[in-house]
Amino acid sequence: MLFNKNKVAGYLAFGSILLSAGACTKKLDTNANNPNAVTTTVISGKDVFASALQNTVFAVNVTPPPVTVGISTLTNEWMGIWARTTSYSAAGTQYLVETFTLNNAYGDNFWGYMYHNMADYNFVASKSADGSILPGASLVMQCLIFQDLTDIFGDIPYSQALNTKYGKPVYDKAADIYASLPLRLDSAMALINASKATSDDAADVMFKGNKASWLAFANTVKLRILLRQIPVAATAASLQAEMAKTASYGFLTAGQNAVVNPGYKDATNQQSPFWSVFGYQVASPNVYQNQTFYIANQTMVDYLNATSDPRLGYIYKVASGGGYAGNFLGDADHAKPVNQLATIGTGILKSPGMDAVVMTASEALFLQAEAAQRGLISGDFKALYNQAVSESFTFLGVPNPATAASSYLAANAGDPRIDINGADPIQAIVYGKWVANAEIDGLEIWSDYRKTGYPDRTNPSINPGAQPNQIPVRLLYPQTEITQNQGNYAAQNQQAGDVFNKKIFWQK
Repeated sequence: MLFNKNKVAGYLAFGSILLSAGACTKKLDTNANNPNAVTTTVISGKDVFASALQNTVFAVNVTPPPVTVGISTLTNEWMGIWARTTSYSAAGTQYLVETFTLNNAYGDNFWGYMYHNMADYNFVASKSADGSILPGASLVMQCLIFQDLTDIFGDIPYSQALNTKYGKPVYDKAADIYASLPLRLDSAMALINASKATSDDAADVMFKGNKASWLAFANTVKLRILLRQIPVAATAASLQAEMAKTASYGFLTAGQNAVVNPGYKDATNQQSPFWSVFGYQVASPNVYQNQTFYIANQTMVDYLNATSDPRLGYIYKVASGGGYAGNFLGDADHAKPVNQLATIGTGILKSPGMDAVVMTASEALFLQAEAAQRGLISGDFKALYNQAVSESFTFLGVPNPATAASSYLAANAGDPRIDINGADPIQAIVYGKWVANAEIDGLEIWSDYRKTGYPDRTNPSINPGAQPNQIPVRLLYPQTEITQNQGNYAAQNQQAGDVFNKKIFWQK
């Protein structure tokens, strides 16, 4: 069965832990130059919510500092979007990335970062005004992060994870967590729907207290969770019934990007997260090192060229010497001059004040297209797919995006990777999502690949140390769990160095 009601009932109590976490203590830096800082001596939920949203972006879609290679950076490399500039050597962690030999130490920082981020949302929920939208919104964000952690590691601490009563929380089964999350989102949506306008709305730097937007986003996260289970669902009808419970809330649609912006600008501690890691130093033409280290992967460049995709010049920035050359992941013997290598494009790296992305409207529409094609929701999957592609063009800043997208789709009629009218619409949807999420959400791309086998990643690395030359299906638990939660870690007995065969429960 998809939903085990007895187990889920226990997990729903976890929602009450979220809402009663009064024992949580919180201390924040009060840096007046930081747009997320506070100056009051009494810290409430609204003082933490903006920084919690920003930290979610760092944890999931950028790279949590001080980590050099986070989950998004790693997956952008594995999925053929970024590669290493070959003037740098494949040393340390980068060698492990290119040879698919990541060790237990790799996940330490973003594991801790994600759990700390969820604890911040606990604090927000317990310290918000009566009727505030923030408790429900915080629960939505926790569900999103729990899905991401489960997709990365499999079984993880969940039911005891955010309760300070449990210093060494047990691991819950990944399938049980997935059964619980849609029901927790239902509870979150009920809280949001019952909320009222309060002074807390000003702290919502994503949807500005807009209930309809939060409900649509929460329902889109729920759809993503249900779609991930397609390979193992007992019946599509069970997923359909679960989705129908909150159908009235709709989903994110055209122009509705879930983005965070508390007032980013080109000043110390105030640059947008992605810009602050991959862009330019404050008030300077000098780049951060990551922009010169990570360059275009020839895999994506070749695909965009082969399909005459006008997004090429927006996903990647033309090299100083002209053209859009890249490297394959792991390339150590065919170094191209740096002035020939394309870097991150202006459609992604927009400005120091750019919005920080949690989920684009394009991704939301691709999810809806897949769900409609599989019968989970009503709607014309072909129209949703076309709209998703168009939204990608819009997000990247391609001129006349609707017309450009329509021309692109027409020019590639007959290509099964693009033509939604082909024999395998899911292939077109996943390939379309691959391009649209490039440099934005590598984790979602990796998850789609593990679920469907698309896009093709045959021989993803050319580093001779990549044996076997295949992308791992999960990551190893972090070293901190081995040392600090050893008993529960040992009870897992499922990650004895095997990252290639011990799959997440929903994988093919």
